[in-house]
Amino acid sequence: MIDVRQIRDNPDAMRQAVARRHVDPAKADVDRFLELDEARRTLQQEIDGLNSQKKELAQLGRTDPDAARARGQQLREQGRELEARMTTVSEQWQTILDWFPNWPHPDMPDGAGEQDNPEECVWIPGQGYLPEASLGKGEGSKAAMSLRPPHADGDFAPVEHADLAPTLGVDTVQASKVSGSRFTYLKGDIARMQYAIQQLLCNELLNRGYDMMVPPLLVRERTLYGTSHFPEGRDQVYAIESENVEDGAQLFLVGSSEPTNFSYFMDRTLNEADLPIKVFAYTTCFRSEAGSWGRDVRGIKRVHQFDKIEMNAVCAPDQSSDIYEEFGQINEWLLQQLQLPYRMVAKCAGDAGYLATHRQRDGEVWMPATGEFMEVMTDTNTTDYQARRMNIRFRPKGGGGLQFCHTANDTGCAIGRMLIAIMENYQQADGSVKVPEVLQAVVGKDRLVPDTPIDSGKGKNKGKKK
Repeated sequence: MIDVRQIRDNPDAMRQAVARRHVDPAKADVDRFLELDEARRTLQQEIDGLNSQKKELAQLGRTDPDAARARGQQLREQGRELEARMTTVSEQWQTILDWFPNWPHPDMPDGAGEQDNPEECVWIPGQGYLPEASLGKGEGSKAAMSLRPPHADGDFAPVEHADLAPTLGVDTVQASKVSGSRFTYLKGDIARMQYAIQQLLCNELLNRGYDMMVPPLLVRERTLYGTSHFPEGRDQVYAIESENVEDGAQLFLVGSSEPTNFSYFMDRTLNEADLPIKVFAYTTCFRSEAGSWGRDVRGIKRVHQFDKIEMNAVCAPDQSSDIYEEFGQINEWLLQQLQLPYRMVAKCAGDAGYLATHRQRDGEVWMPATGEFMEVMTDTNTTDYQARRMNIRFRPKGGGGLQFCHTANDTGCAIGRMLIAIMENYQQADGSVKVPEVLQAVVGKDRLVPDTPIDSGKGKNKGKKK
C-alpha cells in the first residue's frame, strides 16, 4: 500500500506509475481518488466538529435540560448521517488505493511484456557468462544457445519433457482420474530427484543463516491482501467453502509461502538491531491458472499443485536493495550447481508481477527441446508496500518514531520446473537422464532410466542441432 501523503503531494508520479505498470486506470483512478480523499478529510472535520459540540452539551444541560436533549438528538442524527457518508466514501477511497502499484525502481525497464525484458546475464555450462555485447531483450541471446542438450553424449534430436517425463515416473494420467487435469504423481527416482533439489537449496540457506519455517497453507483474506495477492490475483486463488471451517471463516489455499511467512510478522514492532530477518520455507502451493486454459497443457510446466522453496526477508529500508541482490546471487548459485544454462532478466514495468513490485527479476533456464527459456525463479523487492498493509514496523536504533519495514522475497526454486529443466538438459539419446553430479548422493544413482521407450521423433527441434 502506498503512503497516501505521497499521492497527494505528487499525483502525476502515481499517474505515471499506473501507466508504466499497465494497471487498469479505471481501477487505479488517481483523479477520483483525490476527490474522495478531499471529501473524506472534509467529512472527518465535520465529524470532529460535531464531537466537540457534543462535549459542550453538558454545560447547556445544567441551564436548559430540554434544549440540551433536543440539541443532543439533532447532533446524533447528524452524526449518523455523516458516519454513513464517511463509510461510503472511505470504502470507495480504499478500493482505489488498493489498486495503486508500488513506485517502480528507477532502473525498472519500460515495456509491455516479456519481449521487453532485458537480459542481465547469460551463463552456459562449460563456457561461463556470455559477453555483454551478446545480451539483448526478449529472445535476446537465443541465437547463442544450443539445441543440443549440454550434458548429452552424442548428437540427437532432444525430446520435450512432456514426452520424456511419463517414462521416468511422472504420471499425469492417473492424477487426472484422481484430481482432474493439471495434477501429477511423482514416483520413484524422479521423486527422489525432487527431494535432492530440496535438500541442496535448503542446506545452503541454513548454512547462510536463514531460518526455516513450516507455515500454514490455508490463510485468511488479510494475509493475501497484505502481500497484495488480493485484489489483483484473486482469480488465481482457491477458496475453501466456509461452512466446514472453524468459526465459518473464509480460508484460501496459498500459491506461495510468501504470504504466510510475512504474516508471521504482521502487527509486530521489531527492533532495527534484529534486522534483517531472513527465512525460507519448502511448501506445496496451489494456483487456479485461470486465464491459461489451452497453454502448456502437456507435461508439468503449468499445474494446479506444485512445490516451491521461497526465501523472504523483513528488513530496514536501507537493506532491501542488498537483499534483492543477495537473492539473485543465490538463484545463480543453484543454477550453476545444477549446471543448467540460464539467464537472469530484469522484468519490465509491464511484465513485473503483482502490484507490490518495486523491482523484479526472473531466472530462466534454456530448454533445448523447445528452443525457449523457461522461468524457474523470481526475485522481488517490494519496499514498504507489503509492510504497510500488514502493519510490520521497526523501532530505529537511534530513537525516534516507528517506521515501516521493507520486505523482499524470492521464489528460490519452483521445483517441478527445475525437474523439467534437468530432464531436457541432461537427457540422452536412449531416453535416460543423467543426474546432476551435485544430486547423485541423494538420488542414489547417476542416471534415471526410462521404464518404457520414447519416440525420439517427437523432438520439436529434430534435425536442428547447434
